[in-house]
Amino acid sequence: MIRKRTVLIIITTVVLIFLISGLINGFPPDVRLLALTPKILQYKGLIQKHAVKENLDARFVCALIAQESGFDKNAESPVGALGLTQLMPSTAKELGVEDPFDAEQNIAGAARYLHSLYRAFPDSPDEDRHRLVLASYNGGLGRVRDAQALIRHGKTANPTLWGPVSIALSQLTKAHADIHGEVWESRVPPHGYFEGSDETLYFVGRVMHYYDRIQLCGGFLFVP
Repeated sequence: MIRKRTVLIIITTVVLIFLISGLINGFPPDVRLLALTPKILQYKGLIQKHAVKENLDARFVCALIAQESGFDKNAESPVGALGLTQLMPSTAKELGVEDPFDAEQNIAGAARYLHSLYRAFPDSPDEDRHRLVLASYNGGLGRVRDAQALIRHGKTANPTLWGPVSIALSQLTKAHADIHGEVWESRVPPHGYFEGSDETLYFVGRVMHYYDRIQLCGGFLFVP
């Protein structure tokens, strides 16, 4: 009986490990978020501490980390982004982060960076501002500025709103050189062609989904 029970426990543990791994890496966002709950609880103190310090919504920082690294403090992307918030080495250095794999340094640096990005869009409504900040975090503030320049030139939409900017980001490719020629003498956006708009739009949408699903009430609670 003891042996059977031991075997059952081992099998159950293995199944849970594979299940949780699948949830974290490939399952729908709500299920993935639920699977990340233990790790979120582990880091919620640091998130709240630095969110308050930088006048940020802790839920927003939490949502960003959930998407960026799945709360893996040792995460390293193929392009070299590091730690919980996936800071690029150059960005980490600018932010004074000596060890991107140190959870507190990483979160503190990202919070400072997010604060600076929010200041870059003072005229945008809150919902649009969140998305513009995320697009800048993922694709670069310069890319968002180039997209806004396209909109201002066309004079058909509001460059402080996310909707027009999301469309203009996809127009920063070489295929739209004719449009660029009307805006910039070099016929090239100041920050170069941007072929990663689809990835950035996906990133913005995913983080905002997490943000909308998280409630802060003495800790992080997840709403179905």
